[in-house]
Amino acid sequence: MAEALRRSADGGLSDPGKDFDLPGYRLLVSSLFSSPASIVPGGIAGILTPYLCWLSSDKQLFLNLTVLVALIVSLRLMTVISYRRKDHSEDGLRATRRWDREYFFGATAFSAVLGYSCYAALALTDDAAAHITSVASTIALASGYVSRNAGRPKFVAVQILTFCIPMAVGLIQAHNVYYQYIGYFAFLYVAANIAITNSLHRNLLALSDATKQSKALASALHSQNLTLDAALNTMIHGLAMFDRDLKLAVSNAPYRALYGIPETLALPGTPLTAIARFLIERQIIDAEQVRDVRGALVAVQDMQQTMSRELQTRGGRVLIITIAPAAEGGVLMLTEDATERKATEARIEQMARFDELTGLANRFEFNNHITEAFGRLERTGEAFALLYVDLDGFKQVNDNLGHDIGDRVLSETASRLKSTIRGGDLLARFGGDEFLLILPSASHAVVTSIAQRMIDVMSKVFHLDTKTVYVTASVGIAMAPHDGATPVDLLRHADTALYKAKAAGRNTLTFFNPAMAEEMLDRHEIEVDLRKACDDGALELYYQPIIDLKTHEIVTREALMRWHHPTRGMIPPGVFIPIAEQSGLIAAMGNWAIRQACKDAAQWGNEIGVSVNISPLQFREPRRIVETVKDALIASHLGSHRLTLEVTESLLIEDNKSTLAVIDELRALGVRFALDDFGTGYSSLAYLSTYPFAQVKIDQSFTRNVHTNEASKAIIEAVCQLARRLSMNVVVEGIETEQQRIAVQLLGAQRAQGYLFGRPEPLSAFSPDKGRKIA
Repeated sequence: MAEALRRSADGGLSDPGKDFDLPGYRLLVSSLFSSPASIVPGGIAGILTPYLCWLSSDKQLFLNLTVLVALIVSLRLMTVISYRRKDHSEDGLRATRRWDREYFFGATAFSAVLGYSCYAALALTDDAAAHITSVASTIALASGYVSRNAGRPKFVAVQILTFCIPMAVGLIQAHNVYYQYIGYFAFLYVAANIAITNSLHRNLLALSDATKQSKALASALHSQNLTLDAALNTMIHGLAMFDRDLKLAVSNAPYRALYGIPETLALPGTPLTAIARFLIERQIIDAEQVRDVRGALVAVQDMQQTMSRELQTRGGRVLIITIAPAAEGGVLMLTEDATERKATEARIEQMARFDELTGLANRFEFNNHITEAFGRLERTGEAFALLYVDLDGFKQVNDNLGHDIGDRVLSETASRLKSTIRGGDLLARFGGDEFLLILPSASHAVVTSIAQRMIDVMSKVFHLDTKTVYVTASVGIAMAPHDGATPVDLLRHADTALYKAKAAGRNTLTFFNPAMAEEMLDRHEIEVDLRKACDDGALELYYQPIIDLKTHEIVTREALMRWHHPTRGMIPPGVFIPIAEQSGLIAAMGNWAIRQACKDAAQWGNEIGVSVNISPLQFREPRRIVETVKDALIASHLGSHRLTLEVTESLLIEDNKSTLAVIDELRALGVRFALDDFGTGYSSLAYLSTYPFAQVKIDQSFTRNVHTNEASKAIIEAVCQLARRLSMNVVVEGIETEQQRIAVQLLGAQRAQGYLFGRPEPLSAFSPDKGRKIA
């Protein structure tokens, strides 16, 4: 029953569709509260009905019902007063439905109590006065509901039923046969009133539709009247139409604003001479310009051909006037304020929004977008990510293969990166081989996925004509607002994360965390101190022996750079060497190492050689490294055959003629070359046949489990066999146990290096004249 009442109260609106007519619904609900004057007498009549029954029958039940009806009437009046005190023109569906329900439940409660009172009078008493009072009141109030609540026919149906059904039942249960006839007749009365209500409701809806159509027609007519003014006044350019006598017929707001013309001179019928006099007096344009424009207007009238004029106002604005013939001998004058357009064109010529090479947004456009992203963040809380992408090894491509190849790599990189991002993301070229990506509304997982896709597409080889180029990407990521509240902070932290990605081995992605900022500060301090150490000569070389596995004699000592910081103590090479490479110090440090190693080795007094590591960055200045080696050998009087320069595979990734030329020139002097850390990079066997190496050093990662790992054994054995055929020595690094030494010797290695034979020591820790034999 409660659910049925609720559905009736909703009036079928429990799930309105998208086409639901809310204004119409508000109007129907408003009709329920439109006549409080009818509720007051109806309420009084409802209170008097059980009261008169009580007076006539003296039954306490009717007095109780009188009090209950009075309470319900009071609450209904309060609801009506509350509704009428407010403006409901903007009420939503929820609020309108609430008022609808309150009225329904109040009216239903009122009807139900009076219906029961009528039933009690008929069925529980034999008092004729009570019978007449109850039946008359019920019929009168039910009829009143039909006219007052026709806007909500379901309400009326419920209320008539709660009024009349108890009355009908009471009449039928009475002992008087005529009462019973009247009771059955009451059902016809109920049906008739419901039908009348539905008819009135249809009339109300028709009236509502007619009202809407009337308003729509009035609105359309009003719109048509405003169309011309709206079209004219929303034009970008100023428009004025003059008749055949050069009197103003029509003008728009931009026209009046451009010339500063007051409303009194913009009325239809104003002569052109009056407007011209105003412009000259107010010194907007001079008399000569006015005569020129007037002459053009007259000429257009005569020749019926369009003309244009350009003039500059005293205020510095540039106006372009187009004059065209109009109907009935009139003329149309269109004025464009070209000041901003010309200034914008000048700015566009100097500053484009997009990068010419890649077609991506440039730095200027990126700055605009990241500012907008922070604006959205402030307004809506929409977080976003900033990805800083840098190409690994691009500088070598540019330096060694030329800028044309480098440009093609950048263009292809842009295409690859664009293929990984979403529609609303912004990818920009920040400069050189640096790219920035703004990812709005992206979670940590989405950012990781996109960054990894970038890394994956960049790991594919570049086929450029006859060149095969490998360029990978490192990605640093900062999340706004967590990692930065301003564009500058966010960009700096993304750059910091990028540095960590490169330090982690490149070709990877790294998210920023606050510890990185502290690490960057620490790195900066180390760089400053390293520069000072280079200037003060605080660096030194340690030497580790390389022995012949058959004779157990020392054949070479590898020079390893060490730095004892005055406050930090001994700083590992893995810390300061990368800093030296990134700060540009490595070339000077490497050249010093060559000179110092040659000088130290010359003091050993025997044929033990010295091996010096060379950074790939030193080969970017080929003449400098050649001259450094020559000068070091001459100054130290060290035989060139005793000097071995160790290079890593990263130097050889590109088939660089310049690198090969430097190696050949130094080799012609007698200097030997070794391929260091073989197996940790691309490990192309082609390097061994292309470059004239005297020695190959197998990385210590293959040594640790050489006696148990079959893959390590196979690699070491294969390299040893190939090197033997190419007349190269093989040095296995990282030998720490006798078991490892025996294993690599059995696999064919001739030489070894590791803690088993000696740790790196300064020159002062061992005697230069000490024998070559390792015990």
